[in-house]
Amino acid sequence: MTDLAQMPDSPQVQTGARPVIEATGIVKRYGAVTALAGVDFTLYEHEVVGLVGDNGAGKSTLIKVLSGAVQPDEGEIRINGELVQLPNPKIAHSLGIETVYQDLALFEDLSIAGNIFLGRERKRFGIFLDHAGMTDFSQDVIRRLKVDVPNPKTIVRNLSGGQRQAVAVARSVAFGTQIVILDEPTSALSKAAADQVLAVIRDLKDHGLSAIVISHNLEHVLDTADRIVVLRRGQVAGVLDRNAATSHKVVELMVGA
Repeated sequence: MTDLAQMPDSPQVQTGARPVIEATGIVKRYGAVTALAGVDFTLYEHEVVGLVGDNGAGKSTLIKVLSGAVQPDEGEIRINGELVQLPNPKIAHSLGIETVYQDLALFEDLSIAGNIFLGRERKRFGIFLDHAGMTDFSQDVIRRLKVDVPNPKTIVRNLSGGQRQAVAVARSVAFGTQIVILDEPTSALSKAAADQVLAVIRDLKDHGLSAIVISHNLEHVLDTADRIVVLRRGQVAGVLDRNAATSHKVVELMVGA
């Protein structure tokens, strides 16, 4: 078994890249169970990081800490170099962090535009919903992210699984987002649907966004991530650059071989 303290050297990141998230010494305990034991995690601008690990490795806890859903017992989080507190997801949203969970939380009886603007509806004269303005804005978001859907007026119920996931990503990046956390974005999707979602994830960097992708599908992580962070038993077991990463190397770190 590999000693977690003897991790492989971290890969080199692009010179001059600016960290958008820096989490240092993150500890989270649940009674006698330590879910995170001093995790350091950095996400740079215009970067996609894959976060992988076996069940119980600490992935879900870490993303909940970074999204404000769970409070760490120890450690610091900096956003764009500034020390911050994330007491709840609303504060995380205000700092440009959006999370797309597996269940998507889309309303099937609403249109794509209706889902994108849910809770943020635009009004004219303070009274009437600005359907035209919301539709045009949603169309622009869909076009920029190259989301393959008919049009923003389409009812979500009529979309495929891949299209729904892509709409959830579009909704998350529509309003001042700089960091997107994606929890199992291709789970239970067909290959064609998964390919569509992976294409959207790859394009996020081109729109000035950074992303964290949590997935059990190593092929999808290798296809989209610039770096891969491997967690094991609540610690960082290693960090691999895309050019050096293989499924075999990732699995070795996951199991401590």
